Amino acid sequence: MTFADRAILMGLVALAVPVVIHLLGRRRPRRVELPTARFAEGAGAASRGRLWLKRLGLLALRMAAVGLLVLALAGPRLGGQGAPGGRWALVLDASPSMLASDAGDMTAFDRSRVRLARILGALDAEASVRLTLTDGREAEGPPETVRQALEQVAAPSWGSQPLEPTIRQALAGEAPPDHLVLATDATPPALAGLEAGAFAEADPAVTLLATPPAAANARLTLPRATVETEDGRPVVCIEAEVRTTEPETHVQPSLALNGTHHRGKRFRGNGRVRFRAPRPDAGPWQGAIRVGAEATMGWSSAPGAETPVPLAGRADVLSVDNVRYFTAAAPRATRVLVVDAADEADARVRSADLVAAAFAGETKDPKRATQMPAANVTRADVAGADVVAWVGPKAPADASVLRSASAVLWVPADVRPPAADLAQALGVTIGDAEAMAGGATLDPGGYVSPLLTAFEGGTSGDLAAPVFRRRLTAGWHGHPLSGDHGESAASHGHASVAMPPAAAVRFRDGGPALVEARRGDTRVAALLVGPSPVWGDVASRPEWVVLAHSLVEALAPRGEAATLNLTVDEAAARHLPNFNGKPGNFSGADAGGRPVYYSVNVDPAETANLAPAPERLESAFAADRLTAVTPDTDALSAIPGLSARRGVDLTPWAVVALAAVLMAEGLAAGRASGGRFRPREPASTEPP
Repeated sequence: MTFADRAILMGLVALAVPVVIHLLGRRRPRRVELPTARFAEGAGAASRGRLWLKRLGLLALRMAAVGLLVLALAGPRLGGQGAPGGRWALVLDASPSMLASDAGDMTAFDRSRVRLARILGALDAEASVRLTLTDGREAEGPPETVRQALEQVAAPSWGSQPLEPTIRQALAGEAPPDHLVLATDATPPALAGLEAGAFAEADPAVTLLATPPAAANARLTLPRATVETEDGRPVVCIEAEVRTTEPETHVQPSLALNGTHHRGKRFRGNGRVRFRAPRPDAGPWQGAIRVGAEATMGWSSAPGAETPVPLAGRADVLSVDNVRYFTAAAPRATRVLVVDAADEADARVRSADLVAAAFAGETKDPKRATQMPAANVTRADVAGADVVAWVGPKAPADASVLRSASAVLWVPADVRPPAADLAQALGVTIGDAEAMAGGATLDPGGYVSPLLTAFEGGTSGDLAAPVFRRRLTAGWHGHPLSGDHGESAASHGHASVAMPPAAAVRFRDGGPALVEARRGDTRVAALLVGPSPVWGDVASRPEWVVLAHSLVEALAPRGEAATLNLTVDEAAARHLPNFNGKPGNFSGADAGGRPVYYSVNVDPAETANLAPAPERLESAFAADRLTAVTPDTDALSAIPGLSARRGVDLTPWAVVALAAVLMAEGLAAGRASGGRFRPREPASTEPP
C-alpha cells in the first residue's frame, strides 16, 4: 500500500485521544455494606461484566474512526508504484512570445505554468526539483516549495535569453538531473543558436511540453520619430512598418501622444503606419503606436499617467508585442560664438568669416553663429555659447574667460603661434613646423581624436591629401595629457597610445589631426589646419563646411534633455534612471543632473516570427531520450515515471468505512448510556 502524502500518517498519534478519554471517564463507585446486599451480589457481577465489554467495544469503534479519518486524508492506494522521486530539472521559457494568448485569453506562459504545476503535484514529496526560467529566475527545493515559487512568477520577462544556455545551466552541476522537462512555445527566437545534436550526450530523460502561441501575429517595427516645423509650429512625425502573418487581417493603427489619441487609416495585411501630430507645447514628447485587429480598440489614460494604456478588454488577436513606444524632441539650435582673434588686415577674406559662413546653412542639428572680435569678448558671451570657435593667435584681455566655456575649438588663422596667455588657457603649445623637410605630412604617433567618431559621412579623397603651405607642431604644457592640463589618454579611449610631446598636422582616413584635452569643465580641441588661404586649399572645398559642423556637433552638449529610443537589452545595459525592465516611456536625471527622456521596446526580432518549430528542439537531443507532449495530451500520462502510477485508490473505501464506524459508534454509545433513548412504556390501567 502506498500513500499520496505520508506526512499525514503522523496523525495516527491521535489514536491515543479515545484511550485517554476512556480512562478518564471510568467511575469508581463507593462501597457501602448493606444487610440486604448479599441477595444482589450475583446479579451485580454479571451486570458489571456486560458494561465493561460495551465500553471496550465503544473504545475500539472510536479508535477505528480516528484511524480511518487519517488514512482517508493520506490518500491510500493499493498496488502500482508510488510517486516518483529523484532529481528533476524544469525549464520554463520566459521570452516575450510566451505572452501570446489563445481564444480563451490564456497566455502560453500561463498554460505552461499549469502543466508544470501538475507535474510538481505528482512528484514524491522528497524529490529534488530545480526550476529555471530563461530570464535568469530560478527556484530549488522539494516539489511543494517549487510549486509555490512557480505560482508567484506572474508573467514572463521582457528580457530573456534563448533556451540553449538555460538548458546547459539546468544540466550543469555535480549531480545532473534524472529528468528534464522543457516548457516552451518553441518559436525561432527562443531556439536561437540551438544546433542539432547539441545535447545528444545528455543522460536525463527529456520531456518537451510544447505550448505554441496563437497563429495570428503582427510585426510592428520600431517607430521613427522626427520633429518638423509646419507654419512655425513643431509637428511630431511618426512612422512604423506593419507585417502580418495573415494577409487578410484588417489592421487598425492608433497613436497616443501626451494624452491625445489619433486613429490611423485601417488597412489589410501589410503596410506603413504614418502619423503627423501637431504639438504646440515644449518637448520632448513621448507616445506609443498600437496596431489591433478591430476598429473598436483604442487608448485610455489616467489623470497624471505618463504612459497610455490600451482600453480594457481584448481588442486584438495579433502580436503579443503590438505596442511601440517612442520619444522625440525638437533639436535646439547649437549656439556657436566665432571669435576673430587673427591679424589679417591684408587678407581679402578673413578666417573668422569663413568659419562663421560654414554655419549659415541649415543642417539636421541647427546652429546659430555669432561673430565678434577678441577684444570685445566677455565672460557672459563665452558662458552663453555651446561652442566657442576661437580663430587666430590673439588672446582675450582676460584669458581666464575661456574657463567659462563648455567647449573651445581653436582654429589657426595666422602663421604665428598663439599668444602665451592663449596657449596657457588652451593647455597646448603650438609652434611653426616650416623647417620640416619635404612635402610629406608627418604621422603624430598614430594619434586619432575620438571627436572624429562623430564625423558623419567622412570626407572626400581630395581633403585627405590637401596642399599644405604651412604646418604646425603641437604639444601639451607640462606632462602631455595629465594634471591640470588635460585628462589621461585612457579617458579618451587611447590607453595604449599616448600623446607625443610634439605632433605635426596630418590627415588620416579623411579626418583632420586634432589635439584635445579638458581644462576643468571646459573641453578644448585644437584643429591644426586653418581655413585661411595661407594654409592651403582646405577652405575652398565644400568639405570644409561638413568638417566645421561635425566638430561643433561633437563638442556641443546634447541639448537641454537627452532623448533615447532603445530596446530592453540596451536600456538594461545603460542603467538608465527609473527603468523597471519593461517596455514603456520613462524619464529621469542622469549622473550629472541633466534630464533624460527615453522609450524602451522589445526587440522586434523577439516576436517577428511566432511560428513554432519544436522539431528543431527535438533534434538537439537523442531520439531515445526525448518525449514530446502535444498541447492536447496530458503531461502526466506521457512522462516516464508519472505514467506508471496505477493501482486502486482506497480513499473512497476509507470514507465509506469511516461513515459505517461512526454510525456504529453512535448506536453503541446510545446503548451504553443505559437505554435512555428508548421510549417509556405506557402505564397499565388494568387492576392487578
